Amino acid sequence: MTPAPHAASPGGQDRPGGPAVQVRGLTRNFGPVRALRDVSFDVPAGDITALLGENGAGKSTLLKILAGLQPPSEGGVTVFGEEVTSFEPASMLSRHGVAIVPQELSLLPDRTVAENVLSGVEPGNRWFPSRRRMLERTTELLAELDLHLDPNASVRTLDLATQQLIVVARSIARGCRVLILDEPTAMLTPAEADRLFALMDRLKANGTTMLYVSHRMPEVFRLADHIQVLRDGGHVASWRSEDTTPDQAVAAMVGRELGRFTRRAGAAEPTAEPALKVTELSGRRHRDVSFELRPGEILGVAGLPDSGRVELLHNIFGADPATGGTVELLGKPYERRNPIASVERRLAFVPGERRAQGLLTTMSVGENVGALTTKAFSRLGLIRRRAFDAAATEQAQRLRVKTATMTQPITSLSGGNQQKAVLGRWLAIDPGVLILDEPTRGVDIGAKAEIYDRLTALADKGLAILCSSSDLPELLTLTDRVAVMSEGRLVAVVDSADATEESVMTLATGAAPAAA
Repeated sequence: MTPAPHAASPGGQDRPGGPAVQVRGLTRNFGPVRALRDVSFDVPAGDITALLGENGAGKSTLLKILAGLQPPSEGGVTVFGEEVTSFEPASMLSRHGVAIVPQELSLLPDRTVAENVLSGVEPGNRWFPSRRRMLERTTELLAELDLHLDPNASVRTLDLATQQLIVVARSIARGCRVLILDEPTAMLTPAEADRLFALMDRLKANGTTMLYVSHRMPEVFRLADHIQVLRDGGHVASWRSEDTTPDQAVAAMVGRELGRFTRRAGAAEPTAEPALKVTELSGRRHRDVSFELRPGEILGVAGLPDSGRVELLHNIFGADPATGGTVELLGKPYERRNPIASVERRLAFVPGERRAQGLLTTMSVGENVGALTTKAFSRLGLIRRRAFDAAATEQAQRLRVKTATMTQPITSLSGGNQQKAVLGRWLAIDPGVLILDEPTRGVDIGAKAEIYDRLTALADKGLAILCSSSDLPELLTLTDRVAVMSEGRLVAVVDSADATEESVMTLATGAAPAAA
């Protein structure tokens, strides 16, 4: 029997002394758009509460209110029994002990770890802080958090995962009692995510309350004590994590049951001529890579961040120069590769860094979707606007891009809808080969299922797809075969149906011998 979610109305207390945060009737309007509507729930003290919802469900708006980045239109927030009267970051932290670790980290890159951790609370006087005491206090705090960092190291030299830990340490140094983490593992490797999880476990043991946003169900059920779900701006479900399942949480997020995604392996005919043939290809961070991709096949590319898998994709597409080897595309040699020539030859590439490399951030949804088809709709240098708009709208509808109008800014869409718009742009050129890097990074579970369904349908119609991802479950679910990269070389190509996360990671880390 499916356990019913706890009532969405407030009042439940899981620990003596009451909840850390009480959200009561929060509503937030942006003109005629209602991003939040009458949201109420409690965040129990000393526990980790996961906040779930599709992109566009209202999570970001709620987090901004709780962090003091914007006020609510209606309703209120109570922190440890005290009503919040000033929704601005300094007050939320100094008076209520609420801090946020945002997706875009705000650090001083040219300063040291110590200067960043104690920024704003430096020991000594305002004009002449004591460097000795700063180092002592930082060393003491890092030891308490079991973070093995050099307080004198420049933040610019540290990886993203370590910088994230520094933001957490800075929040604790400023007296944080409630820590909000917004998609903290979106850009982390599994090993880096484990470091963050270990820190979260220590913070919880020390009594810190955490509100945690993630689209990754395994993380949520590994970390969270409680789950709150938003959908379409409203609060729809509340559970103890032990009383529900990932499938039930997903159904609450999307408002429907999502069937388990399965893909038949070996869809490509072994005798078919390859749509893409790579022979001893070398370039930045990779060398002597050879493989074939056949029509109707989805071939995954796995590997650690420094394995060369991303650079390999850029080389094939022509965004990075090659230093050796050859590429054949749709049966013909492709020698002088560059992005413009790739578009002309129907080689599509959806990049992994959506905002930096994929979106045309100053343009509308329609302009983003139709950007590669302007030539087809131009006559004497003028775009046939009606035909262009109709084609872009049809492509967006095919991918279920949720937008009020095609003329609204692309940046106003949720991450999942932005990703679908970028995918639609490349599908509009009717590609013979589609390359994707991190196809569902920062995408909610509902949009992820829609992207999987679309890619599978395209492969079933004969499209050859090359897909790189740091998400091993994604690769093993979506692909027919997985090419494993390690230290710049292709060490094995394995059937997805027979592979496991452990076997792929063993190959990627060099712990197993490469295939002959």
